[in-house]
Amino acid sequence: MPDGADFSIDTAKLAADSDKLVRGYLSAGTLAVGGATKKLERALEAATRAAVPGRLWRAWGSQAFPRTGPAKNPVGTVFVNGSARSRGAIAFWTQPGAIRGKQGQFLAVPLPAAGSRGRARDLTPGEWERAHPDMRLQFVYRPGRASLLVAVGTVNGRSGTFRQLTERRAASGRGSATVPIFVLLPLVKFRNAVAVEPLVAAAEAELVSDYLARVSSTSL
Repeated sequence: MPDGADFSIDTAKLAADSDKLVRGYLSAGTLAVGGATKKLERALEAATRAAVPGRLWRAWGSQAFPRTGPAKNPVGTVFVNGSARSRGAIAFWTQPGAIRGKQGQFLAVPLPAAGSRGRARDLTPGEWERAHPDMRLQFVYRPGRASLLVAVGTVNGRSGTFRQLTERRAASGRGSATVPIFVLLPLVKFRNAVAVEPLVAAAEAELVSDYLARVSSTSL
């Protein structure tokens, strides 16, 4: 009987198989991070669309790096696209808190009769008066209720916005009404209607399970 055995190791193949295995694990991480990031974006879009009127849900965006291939530290980010107005709106609907006027002043919140609010920010009482020459807003105090800034005129039947009286109507006094233009509030509480944290936690759990599933299918 032979008293020993000879064996050899193909080091080149061993190195290649090892590299393939590592690359498979790293690629699984990249795909899992990218998938979880996109799912979180879509979950936030769906939650925002269900709770917030309009198209604010479209402000959510996401990005993952790298998109494919092995990576030691793949990164996924979900963010808010658009202007400061969009970011402020997302904060308003997703975070607890309150907006207060500067130096203790009331917040003048435009009502539908105020008309267009513009694209960048809400209309202010000063801007409204400049857009309506010879008109001055009047302060109306209401005990136990929010005060108002009003104007005497009419309301457009189609748009619901304020319309100044014609000279004839103003002279006759017919058809005029006291129209609320702004409501004055000490603060406006954030709606906090979209719960972000549970969606993030769910995405993290899906990331782990997806990665483990991908790793288990990795073979030489």
